[in-house]
Amino acid sequence: MAEELLILRPIRVRPKDSEFDVVVFIDDRVGGDLKDGDVLVISSKFLAVSEGRVVKLSTVHAGAMAMELGQRYRMDPRLCELVLRESDELVGGIPGFILGTKDGLLTPNAGIDKSNVRHGNVVLYPRRPEVSAWRIREALRFSRGVSVGVVVCDSRLSPTRRGTTGVAVAASGIEAVLDMRGRADLFGNVLKVTSQAVADDLSSAAEILMGESDEATPVVLARGLDRALMKDVEYPGKRFAIPLGEDVYHRSLGGSGRIA
Repeated sequence: MAEELLILRPIRVRPKDSEFDVVVFIDDRVGGDLKDGDVLVISSKFLAVSEGRVVKLSTVHAGAMAMELGQRYRMDPRLCELVLRESDELVGGIPGFILGTKDGLLTPNAGIDKSNVRHGNVVLYPRRPEVSAWRIREALRFSRGVSVGVVVCDSRLSPTRRGTTGVAVAASGIEAVLDMRGRADLFGNVLKVTSQAVADDLSSAAEILMGESDEATPVVLARGLDRALMKDVEYPGKRFAIPLGEDVYHRSLGGSGRIA
């Protein structure tokens, strides 16, 4: 996949960065070092906060359905109200978490996060992360004259696995999902269903540096990706996803669709 060793460089937040714009932050910290073919992996929370997607729970009015879900899953009804607003559909839950889809991705609580934010506040997903990824690329192309890829990432639990890994929420400028159907493996067997989740792979690699607590590393610069994967295309979340009815986990566990 890489022309050379894939190099990951953390870009950390400094105390003076409390008020920021993502493009200004990147341009200030690494703009002069950017090269064609670099990929910037950006935390979805960092992007969301910069876009003002922080909500005070005290300002949220919970409706009847949110009250019911709050009782069923032992959650703050105001958080349930936000989950209802942000989710495409809900498919189940356990105490503390409602499982649903957001932009085609299966995620607890619609990706709403209470960590690394002031008490009483929550952070929603960026409103249109694929548009933001494209705008960041274009801004850096204009200011620095370089063509880079951008991946907006989040951390996610995986079925039967302990701990979180990275997942791409949106991407721009790279072949985020590489279709390998029709290729032969080492023994000449033709691949029939295999695709490589390049943007997810990059997200997981970057998450090692981003961390989950006080690492203050919302952006990771990746260098060394195969230039053949650099494509002038946009990948909204729904292009990463498959319908729930085709998902092997959901189907195997008897998933039957919406709960609300």
